[in-house]
Amino acid sequence: MATAYASLLSLGHTLGQLSQHPPRQMAVLGKAQIDSLLDNIIFLLDFLEEFSLTRGGEIQALEEKIARSAYAAEDIIESRVVDQILPNSEAESESSFILLCQNLQKVMEEFDYVKKDVMKIKQTEGIKIMEQPAEDIIDSRMVDQILPNSKAERRRRGIFSFLDFLNLFKKETEGIKIMQRPRKAATAGSSKRDVMKIKETQGIQILHKPRKDATAGSFIRGASNNKNTMVGFDEDLNQIMETLTGDELNLQILPVVGMGGIGKTTLARNVFESPSIVHHFDRLAWVTISQQYSVHEILSGLLKEIGVLAGRDEEITQKNDDELGLSLHRSLFDRRYFIVMDDTWTIKVWDSIKRFLPDNGNGSRVLVTTRLSNVGDDFRSCTPHRLHLLDQDQSWALFCDKVFGKESCPPEFEKVGKIIMRNCGALPLAIVAISGLLAKSSRTVEYWEYVANHTHAALNMGGDELCFEILSLSYKHLPVHLKPCFLYLAIFPEDHKIRISRLVELWVAEGILKPIRSRSLEEIAEDNLKDLIDRNLIQVQNYGSRNKIKTCTIHDLIRDLCLKEARKEKFLRLTKLHSLDFHSAVSRSKPRRRHIIQRSSDREEFLKVAFDTSSLACSELKSTSAKLHRLLRVLKMNGICFYGEILRVVNYRHIKFFASRFPNMLNTLESLSLLWNLQTVIMDGFIGHSPTPINLPAEIWEMPQLRHIKRVGGDFSLPDPHSSNGGGDIIVLKNMQTLHKIRNFRCTDEVVHRIPNLKKLGITYREFPSGFGWDHYEVYNLARLRNLESLLLGSREKNVLQNLCLPQSLKKLTLESSGVCWEDLTVVGSLPHLEVLNLLYDSVKGRKWNPVEGQFLELKSLRIDFVSLEKWTADSSHFPSLEKLQLVFLICLQEIPEGIGEIQTLRSISLEDCSDSANSSAMKIQEEQKDLGNFDLVVRVTSHSS
Repeated sequence: MATAYASLLSLGHTLGQLSQHPPRQMAVLGKAQIDSLLDNIIFLLDFLEEFSLTRGGEIQALEEKIARSAYAAEDIIESRVVDQILPNSEAESESSFILLCQNLQKVMEEFDYVKKDVMKIKQTEGIKIMEQPAEDIIDSRMVDQILPNSKAERRRRGIFSFLDFLNLFKKETEGIKIMQRPRKAATAGSSKRDVMKIKETQGIQILHKPRKDATAGSFIRGASNNKNTMVGFDEDLNQIMETLTGDELNLQILPVVGMGGIGKTTLARNVFESPSIVHHFDRLAWVTISQQYSVHEILSGLLKEIGVLAGRDEEITQKNDDELGLSLHRSLFDRRYFIVMDDTWTIKVWDSIKRFLPDNGNGSRVLVTTRLSNVGDDFRSCTPHRLHLLDQDQSWALFCDKVFGKESCPPEFEKVGKIIMRNCGALPLAIVAISGLLAKSSRTVEYWEYVANHTHAALNMGGDELCFEILSLSYKHLPVHLKPCFLYLAIFPEDHKIRISRLVELWVAEGILKPIRSRSLEEIAEDNLKDLIDRNLIQVQNYGSRNKIKTCTIHDLIRDLCLKEARKEKFLRLTKLHSLDFHSAVSRSKPRRRHIIQRSSDREEFLKVAFDTSSLACSELKSTSAKLHRLLRVLKMNGICFYGEILRVVNYRHIKFFASRFPNMLNTLESLSLLWNLQTVIMDGFIGHSPTPINLPAEIWEMPQLRHIKRVGGDFSLPDPHSSNGGGDIIVLKNMQTLHKIRNFRCTDEVVHRIPNLKKLGITYREFPSGFGWDHYEVYNLARLRNLESLLLGSREKNVLQNLCLPQSLKKLTLESSGVCWEDLTVVGSLPHLEVLNLLYDSVKGRKWNPVEGQFLELKSLRIDFVSLEKWTADSSHFPSLEKLQLVFLICLQEIPEGIGEIQTLRSISLEDCSDSANSSAMKIQEEQKDLGNFDLVVRVTSHSS
């Protein structure tokens, strides 16, 4: 179901782009052809949504036909576009156009056959329903309440057809016009009405709907459930804490052993984040090992966790294992450290890194989680701590916590609820997964009985098999619009920290999101992610400065489910090159649009796969000049691109460069405009050692699908757009959300008009040309970017804050190397929605800061980094909503104001390489708060000087 649904969505997005901005303003298809395709998309999307929970051989075969037809149509269309764009093509020849029409006609005929199959299926379903006893037929009003994709529910959630979606792009200019709804033939119209009738008489198999919609705001504040909720392990937690903080001075390794899904990682995370542990140890680091581990990745991960080499990925890549290990040893020497090695499968990984972990004789500890008892025994240090299954009371407490939260279980649900709970076999992950399904579904006894019946078979299984059966039920009953998003998680390696911004960009680029009126695709993606988190299929890993979810992960067993279902539905293919069945794997992979390749450095083997896929995810493949599939749209390769071929793949939607490995970057960027459907451009690092900005081409302003332009470790130079005064069509980049970082950004009236929905902007000002001042850059117009939420501002020019106007919509502001005075921050403090303020490297000059009372009312996170501040006067009235305070390299700061500790919302204070007096004042604040009964305030002091 997921693949068929995703294929139709993807085709719809492609048609939407063609209608909005045809490449080179050339018509790719005729209106009749587009109307026919849209007719098919709408009809089949509705059918799949109506029958999203209906399975069976005939339905599965139909889904494959739908996916095959939709992907074939998209390939034909995109091939036509590519032929038009690439030089010396034969796209304009009459024979080429005739061939296009012939191929497209074949696809149309396939769609007709699919429609006939739909008619047969619905007629069969209708006969079955008519033969049911009257008491087995649910009233259609109940169906509307239960079915997640019913017409009533879709109207409530604001989901519309692709025609509505395309109308959002309506243009009053000449060219392709596909805005009017195509007239349906009588048979097609009656088909949809018949499908609706079937839905209204479906039985109990039509199941659930979300109790409430996810919102962007709720996503920003994180999932509604505590990601580390722990029930039934209080005694285990206390025993482990005692061992870790005990009197034994030698380095000790404590294995925590238990079956998959029993809660080892949750328990370890609760230990790791405990205030008493944070206070007891000088250094803390968490690293996930996995079955296929890399010593280099483990060492680099530990260094990043303790703050060494953080943000210096290029430097880490160039170091070998011994060099990284030596850096780690130096950083841990003479410090009391605590390391968690999560998901360890072999003692060999410990043997590879233990020489880099010094025994300082000060009570350092390493906690290891593993499923394998023999691995726990092999450490021969502490006696392994073995976790056991929950008892009945603990299982019921966890079940109720996840389903009802603070509410109690209604009496009418208690009996069937305990049956479901027992069917989970006392395994926490299974209980959490089924609870997530119930929490997001219609709360009816009939539905719960259905779940109880379908989980009963799992009782005869054990361990991973039991959990997998429960998880499969959770996937089966996902709303169809969530299934492609869930299966796409399989492209990430095991135990990978998935960056949310990256995941959202990929979902959008793949075209697997269902459009919703008045909402951006990014907002829809965040809703879907929030829904998957609430269903306990995704775990939150880290939160960012605005308490917005930054990274997530999925449990190994859930990833196994992703891979199994993705293969089964031909959504993607996993290939482990160098395996014996490589050639057969390649041949079987052809129907799949997405391909994951694990651990390959063999160019010849890689080429056989890379040449025939439209989305490619590959780990540990070295750079090579491979010939890629001409319709490749997404390439995920740890940031490494195929430099020799990149300009020929004009179908890219998402592209990332490592600037230091791309010497001809200037020429490459000049050709970006050839990428007709490009959404995201990311460039990482400098070219050589030059800080010179890279010039973006003027054609950037003519690429309406662009959403994100990012530069890490350098700047872009953005040309002015052509003036609209000369008449003609002006393209507004309504999708543009990120511009980062732009050197000497000119915020002209024309620029403001072109990027009305910009959310994130990074700008730097330096080396103004002779005769130019602030007026030339019109920075006062920044206030007109009314949707801007995040601004990074760097300036080596004077009086930056006096010359610009900050938009009132700002929620996050970062100043770096700007040299403003502390008094100038009154402009910042008056921003009504500011939640995060980062004052980085030499951003503020002066030794005294006396903030004004009544400002920074919504500020939640404050970071001050590498400034000359000595005396800071403040109390709870100056930052009344502050939750997190970070101070870095403030070697002159005398003390943290005592009144900071009185802020009711404050949860953490961290100091890194600050003065001894500042460190002491932080510890004093914590002790005073403890005396007042506040044990929630976490204070962390670290120093990298030895």
